[in-house]
Amino acid sequence: MEILNRLIGELKEALQYFKERTKHKYYGDRFEEWVVMHSNISKDGMPGIGEHLPFWRLLEWRGDKYVNGYYPASSSAPDLLLECISNKSSSYVPGEIIAVECKWRSTVNFFIHKSDAKKYEKYFRTNKTSPPVKHLFYLFGFGWSRNAPEAVYVIPSTALYEYDENTFEIMFPNGESTKEKLLRMEDYKVQSNILIYTFPKNGKYLSLRTGAFD
Repeated sequence: MEILNRLIGELKEALQYFKERTKHKYYGDRFEEWVVMHSNISKDGMPGIGEHLPFWRLLEWRGDKYVNGYYPASSSAPDLLLECISNKSSSYVPGEIIAVECKWRSTVNFFIHKSDAKKYEKYFRTNKTSPPVKHLFYLFGFGWSRNAPEAVYVIPSTALYEYDENTFEIMFPNGESTKEKLLRMEDYKVQSNILIYTFPKNGKYLSLRTGAFD
């Protein structure tokens, strides 16, 4: 009887554990796995040889571990840290690092909580990697069909908001309608099976001061 009661107790604890890990968390993890497999990342961290060379090394893949309100400091970091290992790029040189925060949603929605943006920006600017993180990207996935998101967007943080390094404030665009934002985000929609993390050199980033793009 004692063994049976212990097994029942352990089963209840296990059920409570999985109950707290929501369905949305499962969908988010599934999307992160898809992102990793479609970002041209080296499996063993090496540059490789041959025709199809990997572009990135996966330095970090954060897991949001928590219990009863306790979170590690690493939970403030974006999901992925990628290091360039290719010498055939005009955008990056070997050793440069980017941070990627993955956001999966069932329907199209580019909303970001200001508190989340603040913690990612703080990490972006205070992390101890060498060299420091060059760019921060938000990678949105919407819907799911045939083992893949139905639409994917790779968006640099500067296309979503401005960050004031003096006041540590996040500033979203004023007066932008949902329709206008959706139209603007189309510039960052992924059109191929390989995710490309391009920071806009043509100046297409948000400017709240002018109400346009610099």
